[in-house]
Amino acid sequence: MDRLLVVVDESDASVRLLREAGEIAGGLGVGVVVFALLDDDAAREELDGLWNHAGTNDSRRPETAEELVQAVAERLGDQVLGSRGVEYLARGEIVGATSPSDRIIEVVESNGCDHVFVPGARRSPTGKALFGDTAQSVLLNFDGYVTVAVDDEA
Repeated sequence: MDRLLVVVDESDASVRLLREAGEIAGGLGVGVVVFALLDDDAAREELDGLWNHAGTNDSRRPETAEELVQAVAERLGDQVLGSRGVEYLARGEIVGATSPSDRIIEVVESNGCDHVFVPGARRSPTGKALFGDTAQSVLLNFDGYVTVAVDDEA
């Protein structure tokens, strides 16, 4: 295993995944890509939650959505991985026309990652049969290991 990618969002599941990936990366001596990703359509609604989720004490919020998403990836990386001595690369992006799962796989491939950690949505049995969820799409289209976690509160 060479490098792990963790997709982070405003969910508690993504922070748990980042901690888990940090433990694995530390044990194996590999790096982590912390990837904060927001869909362009949902970005405006999710930015406050994502900024608050990063647990920052800094009141100077970045002005643009792109700067904010990058800052969140950096702060979560610092908080969760930096304290463990795990090397990481922080990436933050607003996804436009590209589907989130396609962009995740592109970043995985361009960074030589062989394991993806992605938060998922808790769905009903009927919903599980339907395609469209980002985590499910990564599972189906990435030729490597994928770990998915959902929030307990769903």
